[in-house]
Amino acid sequence: MNDVFEVVRLLVRSGVAVRTAKSAIDDLVVGRIAYIDAPAVADYDRLKREMSKQKVAAHRIELRQVDVKALRQRLGISQEAFAGRYGLDVATVRNWAQGRTKPEGPAAALLQLIDRDPDKIVELLAS
Repeated sequence: MNDVFEVVRLLVRSGVAVRTAKSAIDDLVVGRIAYIDAPAVADYDRLKREMSKQKVAAHRIELRQVDVKALRQRLGISQEAFAGRYGLDVATVRNWAQGRTKPEGPAAALLQLIDRDPDKIVELLAS
């Protein structure tokens, strides 16, 4: 990292709280990976380029909506079996499948992983 203050400035300008930016810098200074949420970033590619100039790699995790009904049908299992297989509440699975609610945050991340490799997720959850 070239300039700690410049990295903090870039993060704060991108919508990251000062305390969160400081915590990220603390992690980076001691060689740990810093994970932050930067919801106000309007131009992620620009931030990534500016961070790169400071020798800080930036990566974005984008959660996409997974069609739970289609996923479950592709796997050939019922809502109840899907819920049990992945440790989910069956009422929640029903609500997602029927469009009453949408998965967010960790649930959206889990569904994206299930969609990508359903058997591996079962293996990981069971270990």
